[in-house]
Amino acid sequence: MSDYNLNCIKFISHEIKNQLSICDLYAEIIKKTCVKNEIFDINIMRAIDCIKNSIKMSGNSLLELKSCDTTILDKECIKLVLEEALNLSKVYGIQKNINITSEIKTSTHVLIDKTKFIATIINLIKNACEAFKDEPKKNIFVNAVQEKNVIKISVSNNAEPINNPDKIFTEGYTTKSTGNGLGLAICKSNIEKMNGKLKLLKSDSISTVFEITLNSI
Repeated sequence: MSDYNLNCIKFISHEIKNQLSICDLYAEIIKKTCVKNEIFDINIMRAIDCIKNSIKMSGNSLLELKSCDTTILDKECIKLVLEEALNLSKVYGIQKNINITSEIKTSTHVLIDKTKFIATIINLIKNACEAFKDEPKKNIFVNAVQEKNVIKISVSNNAEPINNPDKIFTEGYTTKSTGNGLGLAICKSNIEKMNGKLKLLKSDSISTVFEITLNSI
């Protein structure tokens, strides 16, 4: 991708994000005004929450777009970055009544591109949410542990197993009717640019688990 195109992406992403921030601010003002004036209409509150969730999803999509930019590695606390990614990802679970939990057992530092890494975690959680169908209990678990100098981050769910798991990272391959087959391929490439690895650890009738490994510093 040329420098001109990258600069266009940065500019457009920045401008759209500014407008989304304004929409989010006014949605919050409307909500607080309703509470202040004792207007407790459940339909109004649900509509406001839907607007705020849509704004957050749009912001997440901008993160994915921005992750097409060049990779810049910085020293980051893995715990703080994962918590930020999880907070942004919760919106996908709310819509489908999916329980998203996490256990982050390390606060070590890693060399990563923060934007690309957060976009990867969001993509994995979003995919995990979209994989659910009619399961009575829908659970997603994010785990992070340190083994010597290696950080292992896993994202798992209890949805149906993936069809053709050997093709899951192939560019252009998708299991979604509206997918383009680029998400996981880009995620894998981005993690490799951080000197890490992204792989499908398992996918069976019990769970599907994606794992990211990174070197600690």
